[in-house]
Amino acid sequence: MACCHKDSPDQAEPEVVVEHDEPIAVEFNQLAFNDDFQEAEPKIIDRFPIEDKKVVLTFDDWASDETVNEVLSILREHGIRCTFFLIGEGVERNPGLARTILEDGHEIANHSYSHPELPGLSLREIQEQVIRTDEVLTEAIGEAPANYVRPPRGKLDHETAQKVTAAGVDYIIQVGVSSDDWNPALTDQEVCERVMDGVQPGSIITMHILDNAHTVRVLPGILDWLIGQGYEFSTVGEMISETGL
Repeated sequence: MACCHKDSPDQAEPEVVVEHDEPIAVEFNQLAFNDDFQEAEPKIIDRFPIEDKKVVLTFDDWASDETVNEVLSILREHGIRCTFFLIGEGVERNPGLARTILEDGHEIANHSYSHPELPGLSLREIQEQVIRTDEVLTEAIGEAPANYVRPPRGKLDHETAQKVTAAGVDYIIQVGVSSDDWNPALTDQEVCERVMDGVQPGSIITMHILDNAHTVRVLPGILDWLIGQGYEFSTVGEMISETGL
């Protein structure tokens, strides 16, 4: 005799187990406040000691989506990867733009939180500028940024460098060849000539992502000239690895 099976009305439905992805662990640079700075030994780089015609192109500060994307487009067209030193408070307002820079293959590093001149600030204020920016950059890009700091306007003395280093910063990267592309008193040609006259193997060339600066207008010509002179481009990290600094 055939028999039909029917669940009893109070029989529980089988439990559905939903598997969740494991949270992604984000690595941090572990910067921290440190009062004991007197024995810190800063590693400061303003040029890499090489003879090959290689340079590092860097960009400082922060700008609108339009300006940053124009700069990224020019770099993409030339096949060049760079190091961007970003201001923390700008990234905090627009973290997606920092991710765009990273996704384009560029290196991201620390240019302070609010762009003050570091010498003259207290130990706590100096370290807060770099620690807070490191945290903002890490949250924005989902990974630790390169662990180097460029001091705003290149202003630095030995004690300030020690205080930055004591917070856990690996390298302080100076401006090297300054294009002064931010300066409205210069012409586009004068900006170009500052780079052309100053560059040499191992140079760190500093430009800016700032709205209304010369950068977008002069960058294609500067890159074409450097390439025409036989220069190749590396990031700061690549050059540190190559030179063993």
